[in-house]
Amino acid sequence: MRAAERAKAVGRAAIAAPLEGLRAAVGRRNVNWTPEFMGFGNHLYLWCWAHSGPADRQHRVVLMTEKMRYWAQYVPEFTRDRIVERGDVSFLDRRGHYWAENEKYTGDPRGFTQESRDAFVTEVLLPSPLLQGVRDTPYANDDVIVVNVRRGDYYSDPFHRPRHAMDIVAYLREAVPRSIEHDGPVERLHLVSDDIGWCVDHLSWLESYGRLTHQSPDATPASSFRDLCSARRLVMTNSTFSMWAAFVSTALYGDNLAKIWAPAFFMSTYAPGRCYEYDQGWSFVDDLPGGWQPEWLLRGEEDPPG
Repeated sequence: MRAAERAKAVGRAAIAAPLEGLRAAVGRRNVNWTPEFMGFGNHLYLWCWAHSGPADRQHRVVLMTEKMRYWAQYVPEFTRDRIVERGDVSFLDRRGHYWAENEKYTGDPRGFTQESRDAFVTEVLLPSPLLQGVRDTPYANDDVIVVNVRRGDYYSDPFHRPRHAMDIVAYLREAVPRSIEHDGPVERLHLVSDDIGWCVDHLSWLESYGRLTHQSPDATPASSFRDLCSARRLVMTNSTFSMWAAFVSTALYGDNLAKIWAPAFFMSTYAPGRCYEYDQGWSFVDDLPGGWQPEWLLRGEEDPPG
């Protein structure tokens, strides 16, 4: 670092320290600074953090982003009180990337405690327009398994692929029959995915377990989330979107914890074993015969060789 750059860095640090002290002393709000890359599943961690804030003058709020704007319209009461536009952040508002240090700021490595998560689901999500009619979908019974397949940039982006991509077909060949063995046969399997085309090409074999349907072509992200939340039986992939849907489902019904199936694997940077962010009362596929991330997958290929 050049001398001039060093001097600027020292100057910024010298200014920042007393400014943060001033904000801590007199600031009325504590802003969780949402990064632009975050999607809805990750937004819910921040919203849960804000909802669980103590009732003191350091009111917890979350910074609005363009990706969040779509979802905020479906939780209007929460949005009015807990989500703030960038232009409305006061000079004296505290601000930080609290999402990056979950345990420090929530007391739990998951980013929420059991109590704070349950309160957020029941007090914010379930009463909201987002989940209106959640008990009345065709998936709110035990003769349907809803399968959520998350693909997107987990597979298309060379940066995300080695971290998140997993052998979905091999996983579902383990999870679906185990679900049926555990909780009984079904009349229907319903696919919800951000890549239905891939599902059509690779998952037609699910028809051997029951009638196979896909989400409607006019499904919205909000309707897809509601459908997942409504499922009494859910087979999920490694997705925070489906993870939060499963949290809602088990809060909604109260008796289907073990009817949620998940991969032990969530991302390659996590320690071996079951993902700690999941409910450990769910049912898990702990291993795949060829491993979670075979070489052909990491190369970006759609199918195993041969």
